[in-house]
Amino acid sequence: MTENEAAFDALRLAQDARRAARARPPLPAWFAPARGLLFAAGFALVTGPWNQHNGVLFAGMAIMMAFLGIHAVVVNRGGVVVLPEGPVGGRILRQLVPAVVYGLGWLAAIPFGQAAGAVASAVLCGVALAAVTVWEDRRAAA
Repeated sequence: MTENEAAFDALRLAQDARRAARARPPLPAWFAPARGLLFAAGFALVTGPWNQHNGVLFAGMAIMMAFLGIHAVVVNRGGVVVLPEGPVGGRILRQLVPAVVYGLGWLAAIPFGQAAGAVASAVLCGVALAAVTVWEDRRAAA
């Protein structure tokens, strides 16, 4: 085998390995709803007026740890963590959608108080996170 053939084989193997790393299994069906629900529950508990109570604050933190835990499990499902594809601007915009929705939810606090703002922002952002998660997974599968 010549040096050129060996180099070509090495490049082909590297391309095959890269394709295999990117070919991740689809997200579990429970991930998007769990992501949205855990975010909504955790942030509603932590940012509402009831966060003065230790039990509520502890529950909110435990839920947020579960939120992070499911991400750790699902992100590593393919064995290799890869960076998302596409232009940076598009990736940033997709991630900003839940953040903007979260901020808009706090507008409910103006007429209805902190409790309404906390619940509205948490629920709206949870729904946005679930929707973006489903959309991203479908986009990656296509």
